[in-house]
Amino acid sequence: MKVGSMGVLKRGIISVCVLFSLSCIFGEEEPSIPGFPGEIDANISFETIGVPSICKCMIDYDIALVAAGNSIAVIDIINGETEAVIDLGLEIDDIADSDVDGFGYVLTGSLLHPVNLSGAFIEDPIKITVDCSFISVSSEGDAAWISMDNDSIGLIDLATGEVSVVPDIAIGDCQGIASAQNSVLYIADGSNSIIIGYDTNTWSEIGHVSVPGEVYDLFPGPAGYICAIVDGSNELWFIKSETCTLYKMITFPTIPTASAAMPDGSFAYAACPGIGMVIVAESGQIEVKTMDFGLPSGIDVSNDGERAVICSADNEAVYILVK
Repeated sequence: MKVGSMGVLKRGIISVCVLFSLSCIFGEEEPSIPGFPGEIDANISFETIGVPSICKCMIDYDIALVAAGNSIAVIDIINGETEAVIDLGLEIDDIADSDVDGFGYVLTGSLLHPVNLSGAFIEDPIKITVDCSFISVSSEGDAAWISMDNDSIGLIDLATGEVSVVPDIAIGDCQGIASAQNSVLYIADGSNSIIIGYDTNTWSEIGHVSVPGEVYDLFPGPAGYICAIVDGSNELWFIKSETCTLYKMITFPTIPTASAAMPDGSFAYAACPGIGMVIVAESGQIEVKTMDFGLPSGIDVSNDGERAVICSADNEAVYILVK
């Protein structure tokens, strides 16, 4: 039994129904026993830190960054321990969905804070001229895209810290950004009720998908896809990143407020009001439905699909789930 640095580990198993034959649209081979992280491996208390709201697993590190008010917590998701808690002095707006050369990135207004993942400390922030709301690291790992509150899209060179503004691109009421392979960037344009894809080499539009309401989250999904959850739709949307076409939806019982997908697209997690956390198979079969975490405020799955991180605002705790 392990003990987290901010709370005592409680171990338990979420009741699940496992399907023994399920093809996966994102994989070439059908798994013999499909699986997903569903067993509680660690329960980390956030009572002394704040209410956890955003969690992002770092792709090349066994670490999750968790936002709680003005603080960022660095969580070891293997050992179920909090390595560090850092007060940034400002409300955290977003956390980048990737690590770059050993760094994660946290956005607070007009400051971008590099988090050294090996040493679990913050380096000097990169200063931006205006406040920003969302950030995504390019798949090439050399730059970060930011949505500026003046309707501009910014580019930060992560090697030099230089900030520039993309010319002739204005996004009113930006509701999220997410980078994809091959220099593709997706932006949720709230003023036009669309999710739009751009080739950032030329800033030509790849295409767009209309949405019925506010985009609650936009994030990189399985390889070749961008995922979205949208007000007015009780699905997790899978958008082909190269063509900006809606390819697949996984349906939940209610409109989710937070979501995540397994790396192969075989299962999806969602926070469903009135129901709690739900895990649904690609086929639509509900595998898990539990109020153990209240209504999760944030969900993410590690890049290898072995662990899920659940932010529970109701319980003031972060849970690590394993297969």
